Amino acid sequence: MPPIDVLRLARTGGRLEGECELAALPRLGASLARRAGTLAWSAQGLLDDQGRPALRLALHGLLPLRCDRCSAELAFVLEVERLFYFVASEAELAAIEIDDAPEEALLASERFDLQELIEDEAILQLPLSPRHDGCAPPPEVAAGAAALAARPNPFAQLQALREQLAGSPPEAPEGGSDGPKTHKSGVPRGRNGN
Repeated sequence: MPPIDVLRLARTGGRLEGECELAALPRLGASLARRAGTLAWSAQGLLDDQGRPALRLALHGLLPLRCDRCSAELAFVLEVERLFYFVASEAELAAIEIDDAPEEALLASERFDLQELIEDEAILQLPLSPRHDGCAPPPEVAAGAAALAARPNPFAQLQALREQLAGSPPEAPEGGSDGPKTHKSGVPRGRNGN
């Protein structure tokens, strides 16, 4: 996809649309079960409410992900629309506070890489752990989880040991009175008896 002049697109209210082959999006492809298919997009240039040059980007498509539970393919429906506005310099971009505003600032360019923005936005929409609804883990994973649940909790064992030791009288140090003296509470004192 050739680069675009985003300021001109915004000034003229131009609209671009098309489809990206998933195979042409390598960073997104790394998260896919397979790279066959396309991602449809549209980019509408405009001036936002504050008169800034802006771009409304819409993406839709069906992405083949891999289910984290059963490892089978999962069809993820990607539907997103985002608004971006453009600033003239990197200094202006760096001065913008990060907030929860729905629009995001980008650096304007006469040779803006729209395909990179499309790929970035598609990646940001992916679920962290894709899973089928109601999907059960494979039998070997379920068996491993059951075995872990059946094992005694090491922290519970440690607590039981601490309680057992707390109930028994403190042992005298070996070698007579050379060791630290203990207070009647069982807490060791320092060398000077404090």
